[in-house]
Amino acid sequence: AVYWGHHEAEWGMSWCAGFGKSFWDGYRSVIPQSEGFLDRKPLYDAYHQLNHYNLFGGGYIGSSRGHLENLKKKLDAKETK
Repeated sequence: AVYWGHHEAEWGMSWCAGFGKSFWDGYRSVIPQSEGFLDRKPLYDAYHQLNHYNLFGGGYIGSSRGHLENLKKKLDAKETK
């Protein structure tokens, strides 16, 4: 499959990629972590887990919902500051 987009979106599949810490450390040595990445990562995770739910059903909906709910809490907290 062909994909064009921001490199951070790759991390949305890291939960099922099976790569070890040394792979991701090497990745970060080439593409350093951008500021705010950890705030955006739940959105990338939820996107791919919702896609898996669409394709395969099952428990993916619960984990994607959890990511989105946590993201909403973070955004709400930022609004109140």
